[in-house]
Amino acid sequence: MTTPRSRGGTLAFVGALAALAVLLLALWFGGGTPAPTIAGLPSPGSLTRWGLPIVRLVHDICAVATVGILVVSVIAAQDAKARASLAQAAGRWAVVWTFSASLTALLTLSDFLGLPVGEAVESGVLPTFLFNIPQGQAFLIVTVLALAVSIGVLLPLGTWGRVALLATAVVTVLPPAYAGHSASAADHNLAVSSLMLHIAAVTIWVGGLLALVLLLRDSTDLVTTVRRFSALALCCYIAVGVSGTINAWVRVGGLEPIFTTRYGLLILAKIAALLVLGWFGWRHRRTTIEAMSSGDTRAPFLRLAAGEIVVMLATVGLAVGLSRTAPPPSEVELTTDNTALGYVLSPFSPGGLLTQIRPDPILLLIVVGLAVAYLAGVRRLAQPWPPARTAAWLGGLLILLYAMTGGLAAYAPAIFSIHAVQYGLLGTLGPALLVFGAPLTLYQEVNPSGQARIDSPLGRALSHPWTALGLYGVPLLALYLTPFFDLAQSSLAVRLVLQVIVVLTGFIFFATAIGEDPLPRPIVAIVRTRILAAALALNALITFVLLIGPSRGDDWYVWLDLVWAPDRETDQQLGAMLALAFPALTIITLMLLLMGRWRTVRQLSGKRQ
Repeated sequence: MTTPRSRGGTLAFVGALAALAVLLLALWFGGGTPAPTIAGLPSPGSLTRWGLPIVRLVHDICAVATVGILVVSVIAAQDAKARASLAQAAGRWAVVWTFSASLTALLTLSDFLGLPVGEAVESGVLPTFLFNIPQGQAFLIVTVLALAVSIGVLLPLGTWGRVALLATAVVTVLPPAYAGHSASAADHNLAVSSLMLHIAAVTIWVGGLLALVLLLRDSTDLVTTVRRFSALALCCYIAVGVSGTINAWVRVGGLEPIFTTRYGLLILAKIAALLVLGWFGWRHRRTTIEAMSSGDTRAPFLRLAAGEIVVMLATVGLAVGLSRTAPPPSEVELTTDNTALGYVLSPFSPGGLLTQIRPDPILLLIVVGLAVAYLAGVRRLAQPWPPARTAAWLGGLLILLYAMTGGLAAYAPAIFSIHAVQYGLLGTLGPALLVFGAPLTLYQEVNPSGQARIDSPLGRALSHPWTALGLYGVPLLALYLTPFFDLAQSSLAVRLVLQVIVVLTGFIFFATAIGEDPLPRPIVAIVRTRILAAALALNALITFVLLIGPSRGDDWYVWLDLVWAPDRETDQQLGAMLALAFPALTIITLMLLLMGRWRTVRQLSGKRQ
């Protein structure tokens, strides 16, 4: 009689075997198998040529397993002993992930130089490769972060600690997206963003199901956890399909190469696998999950999930094989400025702010997800919800969406004044409108236990007035008063992270200053007014420095060398004024609103007396 552990081991073995078989088949079909060595030409040798895709497959499976276990540790209602068991399992996978990432870096160096691994290491190029070449940088970051995850799982973490560790693990899987085929696509930014979303969604989806079947198959929490994971899996499935379609379209440039090139045919194989996996999910939602919930046996779910996992891991092998296959050549030739930007940008015109778009799948998913979650919460309420709050929330999201994916997003990396308007919307007007949507109040109405999560040590720390002010000011000071500006303009990853940070810190600040939602600590109106005044003074200081100080981003704008760009000095002065205008209008309006509320409260108090 087989034990649960042996059944899990058999599934892992069969899945790994399927992944390896499909990888080898994809390498053969796509031309990624080692070519015969030609005498007199450098060659990395068979160890590198065969070892690199196989080690990369091990790397990807370990990443999937680590993230999946951490997902389960967050969504499952586990006791301390069960959480410790999950942490140990995640730690083991993370250690192998760390070693496979470092080995991938060494084999990539060997392949990069065309030398056997030993000679490549002895060449002395390794430090340069790791710190200056995108492929080396990517796997160095993965190695360091995977090591941090393997250490983090050993710590006694609470709910938010486990969420932070999961977020770190998800971020760790993303750097290779910058070093793959998407990095050389005609629309670099869109290709990389869609690939990042694709990788993250696949990792959470596949890893979560793998962890459920291998680690929770006999747990009393399996039914509850599966129901929670099912909703997440559906979101991941949609994200995988949309992001994969976008990435494939950017890479091949049309329908014809899909059917006429081997790269395109491998993409069709991935699409077929996605459809098969969609059928698995449909069967789960129609039959197996309901059967478990009604008290019947969980065997049908586990059998179907086992088959699904084998197909998933085989698809991971197919993806690794696709990454070793040369994509069809792009018909779009990028100029120097477009190469630096990562996309083709037409000369600026005021109308371009309305007609140009820079769709980013990650940002679109976040904004749409926030809108859907808010509207779903309103629908679940037993009592009416003020329409003005809903309008404020959706209006704030629309402003953020335009600032991050519209004409402002297209021209902001190239023109300083447009950049200033973009960050004015991201840091002040957008977050302020979101705060008037009262999302925390809505969350507490829908989830009565949510008050405990908000009234936590972290919540009390973030809602301290001067902490909130500091969080609001630090990103802006770092952006405009340090050399960080060049990096934020030139790097897509840094730009995305910074924009999210600016929105989050702006939301925390205005939530504290406005008081639309109940906060863990009471804050009197005079303190709210003071921190708003301090924020206004901070923006004025930044404007003053930009007006009298040296120009920002000289190296970046020289590299772009846009013939139609406005005069740098004049544009920075205009940008400095715009950087103050949007925050000032927003903050002054809020101060007047607060003073009006304060006066009304005092008048009512006087009448009662």
